[in-house]
Amino acid sequence: DEARRLARVRHHNILTVYGADQHGGRVGMWTEYVRGKPLEGYISEHGALSACEAAVIGLDLCRALAAVHAAGLVHRDVKTTNVMREEGGRIVLMDFGSVAEAPERGLSAWNAGMHGTPISMCPEQLKGKVGGPATDTYSLGVLLYRLVTKRYPIEASTLEELEEKHRRGAQTP
Repeated sequence: DEARRLARVRHHNILTVYGADQHGGRVGMWTEYVRGKPLEGYISEHGALSACEAAVIGLDLCRALAAVHAAGLVHRDVKTTNVMREEGGRIVLMDFGSVAEAPERGLSAWNAGMHGTPISMCPEQLKGKVGGPATDTYSLGVLLYRLVTKRYPIEASTLEELEEKHRRGAQTP
């Protein structure tokens, strides 16, 4: 399913899927090979990015997400570990395992519940509501914040603590 959803989107900043198959009871897909590091690994190794460098990455991801949304999909798990920085500098959005049809394209039981990584989710997603393109935009904001600070706007060690901090508006400017 992930391969089929990802194959619907063709964009320079989105991982290209070449195919999927089942062999010996296991399902797999083959994609382009991206030689580089996830953004999380990059900031761990090099430190926080400048606002200018983060903005350039943000523009690439905005273009990628625009292509995802134009295909009627919502990524639902935009975070620094799901974005690669290729050795030549290209930014590549990956991991479409949590992708869902955008609400205006129709809902299904698959869309219900929480999908993604809580620390990067908007409050509505934490409540299990189906997200639309705005939820990806929120997660992109969290990703950009992380790139320039190496922190999250709201940090918590449990889901309950995270939800409570969202309720109180306890984000760090």
